[in-house]
Amino acid sequence: MKAKKKNLIIAIIMLVLLTIVSVLLLSKKSGTIDKEAKSFAIADTSAVFQIFIADANQHQVLLQRQEDNSWIVNHVYPAMQPNVEDLLACMTNVVMKAPVAKNARENINRQMATGALKVEIYYTDYHINIGKLKFWKYKNKKVYYIGQQTMDNLGNYALLEGAKIPCVVYLPGFRGFIRPKYSPLEDNWRSHNIVKLKLSQIQKVESVDFENPQQSFRIEKSADQRHFDIFNQENMQLIPYDTLKLLDHLSDYRDLNYEMQETELTEEETNDIFSRKFKEITITDIDGKTTKITMFKIETVLNTEEYDYNMAIVDAFNRDKFYAIINDNQTEIFLCQFFVFDRIVQPLDYYFIDSPQKANPSLREIKEYGN
Repeated sequence: MKAKKKNLIIAIIMLVLLTIVSVLLLSKKSGTIDKEAKSFAIADTSAVFQIFIADANQHQVLLQRQEDNSWIVNHVYPAMQPNVEDLLACMTNVVMKAPVAKNARENINRQMATGALKVEIYYTDYHINIGKLKFWKYKNKKVYYIGQQTMDNLGNYALLEGAKIPCVVYLPGFRGFIRPKYSPLEDNWRSHNIVKLKLSQIQKVESVDFENPQQSFRIEKSADQRHFDIFNQENMQLIPYDTLKLLDHLSDYRDLNYEMQETELTEEETNDIFSRKFKEITITDIDGKTTKITMFKIETVLNTEEYDYNMAIVDAFNRDKFYAIINDNQTEIFLCQFFVFDRIVQPLDYYFIDSPQKANPSLREIKEYGN
């Protein structure tokens, strides 16, 4: 009798649990938009593991979270972590302000169809999620479209996938529109870092000067690993040298970055760039990994139709920027600033003690003409 009663209680409990599960599952499937999708915001950004953004011009970017919580771009490149964190903060705080007015919906829908960004957010979720009780983990996604900004520039038109009525979304406390945070351009997410090495991680640096070969040199960690030695092109050691200048050079590899990637150069322009190689720097770390930076000058372009120039004082090449390729990859050309690189592009003479050689290019000096 007791056994039957016990079995009956178990059966009732199981029936109640099955009923609860069934109701929860059916409620998630009911309607065109589930309860969570009525909001654009993601409740828990730590659960987001993948983000896909695309526009109507074939630009698209895929951001993926790694096991160490870092992100990569399009399966290959490390992402700029601050940019991803800014996007996630936007995704968790974005708010629907109001549906688009009835008389404007047709026009807004037409604009959304041709110019909106598609945003797909993939995250882990649970079929049963009641407070701290979470069961049956699965992969979920939220998809919405971000259109142009509103007339007051304080919001964007947006549409949830599955919805028929567009609305206006905004970010509380942010004066502006959020579309730029959802960039579909790879270069806006890809880390611009070229080298990231501490002084203790550097084994060797080779600097080749193609315009003045005698100014080429090599910096190498000494045999006792306590300091660095400098050698000229003939492998003769430079003794003594200006220690502070050398440390300035090596410290710049802690976080060396390019400005942007050039993506719209013609074949003729590319070939012209490659004809102006002036320096090549190869950095080798203590694990034997090398990074080669090949540098090319940018020719000064003058608007002679509208302006007259004193050609005696005009530099033939840009003194602020140059082009570079990394590890001989000619399919990617990067624009770099001399201001970032000025301490590592110096000639050998610069490192002599009491050297009269000034920093080249001397960007921090004001050039006086006519003297």
